[in-house]
Amino acid sequence: MSTNQPKPERAGFYYNLGVAYYALGQFESAIEGYDEAVRFNPEYSEAYHNRGNIYRDLGQNVRAIEDYDKAIEHNPEYSAAYNNRGIAYYDLGEHWCAINDYDEAIRNNPEYVVAYNNRGNAYLAVGEHARAIEDYNEAVALDPGNVAAYSNRGTAYHALGDNQRAIEDYDEVIRINPDYSAAYNNRGNAYNDLEQHERAIEDYDEAIRLDPNDPDVHINRGNILSGMDEFERAIEDYSEAIRIHPAYSEAYHNRGIAYHRLGLYEDSARDLAKVDELRAKADNDTLDSDGPSE
Repeated sequence: MSTNQPKPERAGFYYNLGVAYYALGQFESAIEGYDEAVRFNPEYSEAYHNRGNIYRDLGQNVRAIEDYDKAIEHNPEYSAAYNNRGIAYYDLGEHWCAINDYDEAIRNNPEYVVAYNNRGNAYLAVGEHARAIEDYNEAVALDPGNVAAYSNRGTAYHALGDNQRAIEDYDEVIRINPDYSAAYNNRGNAYNDLEQHERAIEDYDEAIRLDPNDPDVHINRGNILSGMDEFERAIEDYSEAIRIHPAYSEAYHNRGIAYHRLGLYEDSARDLAKVDELRAKADNDTLDSDGPSE
């Protein structure tokens, strides 16, 4: 391109280059494009925002927040920047900071469905279940086909012990998207809490059919089977969970108990020893960690 172009046009060129590289999944080149865009136009809020999105995709949430800060500095009504900064704060475990950002996103755009759902998730994370449900209610009122909001509201109801209403929400998720494997798992959990074990197993079966590599569903089904004294079948599920996730201590623990109930004491002892080994390793990793880094 000609170096005689005015700075705004050059900034726009590099911004579009960043957009194109991002669409191709070439994140480093996309960042370089946005770098140039903000060099030519230091007030280019969209470029800061988009570069922040890439850093967040890369798990570099602190750098993402710095870019969202810049985007908001130059456009204080940038609702998407508030929402996405909220996501970065949420991922860092700073849930109240996230809530504050979702508040601003919604203040600037009262029909921002995603922000209501995200704020609901943040309220759920801090134990504010009723407020979470209010946000999910608003999300589904604005977008009746929003499966994430129904699913999350079901999770909130389940956490409150209102399993029937949770099941109704998971029913709606499955009606809208019959291939939503997590909804079957979650509905299975609610049926299990209601001691409707056969229906729970049916849901876990379907969840596993749709996503065979989710170790949690295998553990959930194994737990019900173990409670029904079907220890051989339970062991098959725990073993599958371990195959998928070889460091899953809960799976070793539960399989060890099932082996013990079958009188297979050596197998039981081996699995329970593995639990101790994994927990000790986790403790050592925690001690050796210097905290989050970018």
